[in-house]
Amino acid sequence: MRRRGLLGSIGTVISTTVAGCSGGYAADEPPTATPTTPTERSLALPSVVTRGDLPDGRVELRPERSVTLLNFFATWCKPCQEEMPDFRRLRAEYDPDSLHMVSITPEVDETLIREFWEKYGGTWPVVKDPSLKATEKWDANSYPTNLLFDRNGNPTEGDSPEIRAREFSELKSLIDPLIEESK
Repeated sequence: MRRRGLLGSIGTVISTTVAGCSGGYAADEPPTATPTTPTERSLALPSVVTRGDLPDGRVELRPERSVTLLNFFATWCKPCQEEMPDFRRLRAEYDPDSLHMVSITPEVDETLIREFWEKYGGTWPVVKDPSLKATEKWDANSYPTNLLFDRNGNPTEGDSPEIRAREFSELKSLIDPLIEESK
């Protein structure tokens, strides 16, 4: 059984390495997102870190009536590590009821994910997606990939929810108008 887990972890690392940790697109054009509709069933994934205010059980990725920031990351990805302080600042800046934030990893090793979360001070929910349901749903095939949705679940940048913002001020400039619209 332990061997199966190890082989699963190796497979995840190999597949995500092939996808890249470029923080950009593999092709010249941005990926097209899966269309979103109000009737689309929401996706929830299992929480990894459950201390303090962080939820236990399954976490809804894009709840209704909430501005949502999804962060697809991998623990080995250097740009993912570098953006953690900016995400911490975002969590401190916005009430969880105003901005729903979730980080999503394809990795299966919960100990490794917890250690990463502790080392980089994650203060928002982190979930695992080893079956790549969310990754495939939103075509998040490089790390990091950040997606932003308005309170109606619509992508904020045309047809794709992917945003290129990585730093706090850039993220805040995209999020503030969405929060204001939802008041």
